[in-house]
Amino acid sequence: MLVHSPKDLALIVINQRKKLKLNQSEIGNLVGLRQATVSAFENKPESTKLDTLFHILSAVNLDVRILQKDESINMQVQWKEEW
Repeated sequence: MLVHSPKDLALIVINQRKKLKLNQSEIGNLVGLRQATVSAFENKPESTKLDTLFHILSAVNLDVRILQKDESINMQVQWKEEW
């Protein structure tokens, strides 16, 4: 999935958290963050420190991959299967 803004990333994390049936406090407890910190990321992701972001991503079992723009376009064109 391509992410073009902090809000896009926050929505992906929120959806993953809900898919895992975890609340913000549980996410925070998994990685040593306060519930308020998780909430702040979900509501105003552009203000989140990178370190905090990586803790939250770890808690919801997500990784980040960085691709050149031309690589991401090629991936979209090649992949035609649904999960």
